[in-house]
Parts: sequence; structure tokens; C-alpha cells
Amino acid sequence: MTTPTHSELDTECNRVPDYRSLLDLSGRRYIVLGGGQGMGRQISHALAQVGAQVVVVDSDSVRADQVSAEIGAESAVVDATDDTQMSSLATSVGDVDGVVDVIGMARYASLVDTTDETWLWEYDIVLRHAALVVRHFGPRVGNGGVGSLTFVSSVSGTGSSPQHGAYGVFKAGLLSLVRTAAVELGPAGVRVNAVAPGFVFTPRISEAMDDAGISRAIESSPLQRLTFPSDVASALLFLVSDLSRSVTGHTLVVDAGATVKYPYDMSGF
Repeated sequence: MTTPTHSELDTECNRVPDYRSLLDLSGRRYIVLGGGQGMGRQISHALAQVGAQVVVVDSDSVRADQVSAEIGAESAVVDATDDTQMSSLATSVGDVDGVVDVIGMARYASLVDTTDETWLWEYDIVLRHAALVVRHFGPRVGNGGVGSLTFVSSVSGTGSSPQHGAYGVFKAGLLSLVRTAAVELGPAGVRVNAVAPGFVFTPRISEAMDDAGISRAIESSPLQRLTFPSDVASALLFLVSDLSRSVTGHTLVVDAGATVKYPYDMSGF
């Protein structure tokens, strides 16, 4: 690395960039793992809207094809927990500018009732596949110093996770993976970051929650609003774009402020 001169640094320090252009991803190509629904569908749309070429990857061909048709993208069907399939995906798509990985799911049970099968399943679906992303795509995304690997973790990995402890354990592990990958891949120009959503109102949640539950979720956050998949996609888009070109090893919490709110109602004091 060549150290810039003091004059060059002064010039850059005073330069006013076209900030809008930092969000323009025209000519770049991104893989979205889990792109067939929810947050994956939203970030696929977000990337396409700012000019990126997108490869929508999902384990379900119908979902992958539907989203790819919506945005005019490529699609692929891959089990992201399978090392051979991930290696083949990396080889088939060639060099890309980044990967956005939204895959993850929780099974609910207390720790004492969590079976070995669930521990292994959560490990695969939350953490192991993310390690495969780093292994197979880390060497491929440092194009011109703008490469990125961006993951979806969870506030379950930053705090306690009652009734879905295995999920929380491996989401916490994902945050450690992000930090380490950021250090190891940084010299190649690869940024590695994550978002940590809190409660996100997805179609699946909509089917499971009654009106009282929705009201409690709204009241629990300082912003008094629900978080939607599009809110998570917006945060992901920031981390993918050049607006965050000096951000790596970071986890951005997206929860309408719920996890910073003091747990007791102090309004009467």
C-alpha cells in the first residue's frame, strides 16, 4: 500500500462527493441468499432499484423464480448449508461484488428442552452456512476495493434469547464471524457487516399474532412503530453501498429502539 501525500489527503478531506452516487450500484453484481421471500425479497428489490444486477438464491425454486421475475434478475436454487452446493454456486456465478445473506430461522423451546437435533439444525441454518459464504465468496468479492459480505443476525445474538436459545447462541456466533472476517478480508478491500433486527412484522408473524400482540409490540419500542422487512432491507442497502465505505466489522441494530428502552414504565415517577 502506498501512503498518500499530505497534499493528497488535504484534497480528499475537503472534497465534497456526490452523495447520491454513493448509493448507485450500477454495473455491480450481488448474490442474495434467501432472496425468495421476506427480507430477502426486499433487499433483492432494493439492490435492483439502485442499478445492481442480482442473483436471487433460494432453496425453493418457485420462490427464487418469482422474485427474479419481479426484478428481471437471475435465479439459482441452492441449499446454503451444503458445502458442495455453495462451492458450485461460487464457481458458476464467478466474480461478484458482494453477497447479502438473510438466511436464518428459530425453533422455539427452553434450553433444557432443546434437543441435539435442534442444536445441529440451528447451527447449520444460522452459522455454518454463513461460514461457507466467507469461505467460498470471501476471495471473490474484493473487486476494486468495493466488495462486501453482509449478513442478517438478530438482537437474539446481542442479548438473551429465552425459548430460542440455540438460535441466539449461533446468531451471537455470527456476529463474531463478522468481526473476524472483517479483519481478515479487509486488506483485500472486502467489508463485512451485519444487521441485527428485533421483532420484524413478516407475513408469518402476521398469521401468528393477534391484535393485542401487535399493540404490545408497537408499545415496546420508543418509535412506537413496527419494523417491517423493508426497514431491514434499507439498513442492508446502506451497508452494501459506498455510503458505508468506511464501515466494517459492524452490526447495525434495526428494532425501532426496542432494545435500548428501559424495561419499566417510569412515566408515573
